[in-house]
Amino acid sequence: MQKKGQVTAFIVIGLVILILAVGVIAVKQGYLNKALEKLGLIRTTPEQVDPVQDFLESCVKRITTEAVDLVGLQGGYVNLPEDPIPNSQFTPINENLEIIPDSNLKTALWFRERGNGIQVLEIPSKQKIETELEDYVNVNFPVCLNNLSYFTQEGYLLQGSGTPKTEATITDNKVRVSVDFPLTVSRQNAEFGLEKHSIEIESNLGELHSLATQIMQAQYEQTFLENKTLNMLVAYDSEVPYSGIDIGCGEKIWSKPETILKLKNILHENIAVTTIKNTNIDLKQELEYLQFDALKGTHNDVNVNLMYIPNWPTLVEINPSEGNILRGNSITRSSGVASSLISSFVCLGDHRFIYDIKYPVLITLKDKDGFIFQFATEVIIDNNQPRINTLEVPQIPDIENPICQYPQKDLLIATATYNNEGELIPLTDVNLNFKCSPASCPLGQSSQNYNEPTLKAKVPLCVNGIVEGRKPGYFTGKSLFSSNQETNDEVLVALEPIYTKKVNVKVIDKNTGEVRDPYESEQISFQFNHDQNLYLINYIYPDQNEIQLIIGDYNIDSYLIREPTWPVTTQKQEIENCVDTRDPGFLGLFKSTQHCEKAEIPSMELSHVLTGGAKFTHSFTREELASEKELTLYILSDDLPGDLESMQKIQIAVEVNKDHPLFREPEI
Repeated sequence: MQKKGQVTAFIVIGLVILILAVGVIAVKQGYLNKALEKLGLIRTTPEQVDPVQDFLESCVKRITTEAVDLVGLQGGYVNLPEDPIPNSQFTPINENLEIIPDSNLKTALWFRERGNGIQVLEIPSKQKIETELEDYVNVNFPVCLNNLSYFTQEGYLLQGSGTPKTEATITDNKVRVSVDFPLTVSRQNAEFGLEKHSIEIESNLGELHSLATQIMQAQYEQTFLENKTLNMLVAYDSEVPYSGIDIGCGEKIWSKPETILKLKNILHENIAVTTIKNTNIDLKQELEYLQFDALKGTHNDVNVNLMYIPNWPTLVEINPSEGNILRGNSITRSSGVASSLISSFVCLGDHRFIYDIKYPVLITLKDKDGFIFQFATEVIIDNNQPRINTLEVPQIPDIENPICQYPQKDLLIATATYNNEGELIPLTDVNLNFKCSPASCPLGQSSQNYNEPTLKAKVPLCVNGIVEGRKPGYFTGKSLFSSNQETNDEVLVALEPIYTKKVNVKVIDKNTGEVRDPYESEQISFQFNHDQNLYLINYIYPDQNEIQLIIGDYNIDSYLIREPTWPVTTQKQEIENCVDTRDPGFLGLFKSTQHCEKAEIPSMELSHVLTGGAKFTHSFTREELASEKELTLYILSDDLPGDLESMQKIQIAVEVNKDHPLFREPEI
């Protein structure tokens, strides 16, 4: 019985396999479709109607291919966006970048600064691109219908009405389009209805759009291009004056138009060799610093190129300037912490210029089949800093404005500070203002209310307004607040405490390594410039014995001035500086004028000379500043200079002393 049961089971399994095999063959050979058609369950297209269907599908495929190519070239758009807010000379870049002037070859900017100064990030989603494709096919599908006239001449009777409805689907490597447009086709007493016209094309549109989105989001968050632009200013300081030391007596001058032209060419050359990591690149080792790590995974089948062309809309503002002249600092124009510092910079000039730069960068992605997806973004340098993130608090001056007379939004402001452990604690009697550029509206002072210092106030409607709090002994606190939003009606303003530290100063002799107290003949100055906040404070020895600091990172400049043991006298010199400046207007393209200035440096006997110092960065933590320990400042010292050449060597050493083996950072 057991064997008989096993045989029966094998027979059943065999029959199931046979039925499945026959079914597969029937489907492949079309027998199943024919059987179902005879039963009236499905309808298939007659052979005489196939040419019409093939023609329509071929036409839809051609239109879809055109649309895919167009959205690739135009940053995800068939119809490029238009911004009703006009541009200004300070916001020169339109919503679309004209790649070739006076042509229709344009692409969308995914990030830019609008004419009203507001930065916008607009990356079209995959769903948005699908809608763009659908609209393009809907508009152009009637062309396919018009071309059916050939079939009417061949005896076909075609009837259709209504408007086409297209559905597009984008995957990484394919684009599918289905056009819903009922069409009745009759020929030789046979009639059949065609309803959907569906096609599928091979395209990496979805994949390249995803990679482009990753690149744009990484650039927006990391400001890679802005940081590299600042690196270019530092690296090319000899060609484009940015910040540095000029060896020699007298003032150094540059042509502002020529400087701007050089900067554009520098941007053009460096952007062209910038690459995206994990793509198909042949990178030279010396250019690795221009590689942007923006993508997840490896994409060796994709090429990514970046481009900037100097004649694209570009803003370059350089300050300070005198017309078309950029002028460095010399002895007659220098100023320092103390007047004695001036005489130590006899044959050393410096230049420090503030740059505002705005320019577009085109980012092009290409796959192995030659399909292109490209978009543009704007690079913004604001006062020698990467573009301000819109979530950060801008600086708005105190200017009275009638807008303050029309408050409409109720606002509850809480005020606080930080204890020694970094925890928020209440802070009363904080003077509060509301700033909406360029207006500054006084609100009053916070007071104790149910164990929490607050102030109820009304403020005018404003986008990205600033609630600012001030109190003696604390650094100004600021919070971003958009009063035009209905849901937000509370804000916290936290003020950083200013810590007072006693200071000890030690001098380190570079020749012997001895650490000693300053001599009576020495004057020492330290300038602390906060890296994140507008907080600048000087310490001068022996005039001061303490300093007030807030937590954070500082750029610190230190100088050691000493009375020489023997007189140091400079020779009288006459120096002439010449620079070519272009005339303003159109004629400036063809004509330039040479501008020359003579300067006489008189012979001088110096009563004080520079013998040491350094420029470096240092960070102070809350734990350090809140402690009772004293602050010790160290400064490196060279030997007293005996002549002008020795003085110049010391002046140069100040710039690099932070890398000296004996250099020591401040200690608490």
